Amino acid sequence: MFSSLLKNTHLRLFDVTMRDGLQSIPKIYTLKEKMDMALDIVVHKNPSAIEIGSLASPKIVNQMKDSIELFKTFNSICGTHRQLDVYMLTPNYKSVEIASSNYVCNFSFVTSISDTFQKKNTNKNLIDTKKELKNMIHYVEKINDSKIKLYISCITECPIVGKFDIHIIMNEIMYYYYTHGEEVDELCLSDTCGTLRFQDFKFIIDNFNTNNVDINKFSLHLHQQKDKHVVKRIITYAMKNGISRFDVSYMPEIGGCSVTMKNTSGNIGYEDIYDCL
Repeated sequence: MFSSLLKNTHLRLFDVTMRDGLQSIPKIYTLKEKMDMALDIVVHKNPSAIEIGSLASPKIVNQMKDSIELFKTFNSICGTHRQLDVYMLTPNYKSVEIASSNYVCNFSFVTSISDTFQKKNTNKNLIDTKKELKNMIHYVEKINDSKIKLYISCITECPIVGKFDIHIIMNEIMYYYYTHGEEVDELCLSDTCGTLRFQDFKFIIDNFNTNNVDINKFSLHLHQQKDKHVVKRIITYAMKNGISRFDVSYMPEIGGCSVTMKNTSGNIGYEDIYDCL
């Protein structure tokens, strides 16, 4: 049933359970437990892509310490799955080198609207992040059949400093679109706090349409909100305007910001997308 829905609607569902989900909880899963979970996701949910882990420092995100081992084991079983892209989150240039030396070819990069958040998350401000991103992208471009996903965090609120003016947000989004839109596979608008309002999202999408932006380059990373109607309106409006790529979780009750672990209430699930079809 789920597979036919995806085929008929051209949806691309990117499973973030193994990274954004697991990093948000205190329990440390064993490598076997993670492997069993990843295989369950592939068998029962059939996503288009899966983010298998992160090369963030284990001192900061201990849950991700065995991500390379997990990737190797998972890839040996599912690596020939023609419709499944396996991603690794690589927050800096060094981690890209480590990942590529272990045969990772699909990469998730992270930036933000918030300079404060970016410093806390990656120990770099946005100016330095933008410089490093160029080098990271150029490195990955040399890898055959590689894909890059660029998360743009804190749409429209930072968990540390609060709300941002919508015009500042729009300017930052457009910077990444015009600078890297042709180089990356997708630009992911990430509602880090789970507080994205429909009118703000509509403003962003309507500006895309006004400026003839290729909306197919964008995906959405949403979190659960108390008012589920808000999330449904956002997803429905996104689909109506041509966004077909969404981050989802096999375990929607978990997932969220690893920087502060506040103001988050879990990733959206597969059913949240299907309910909007």
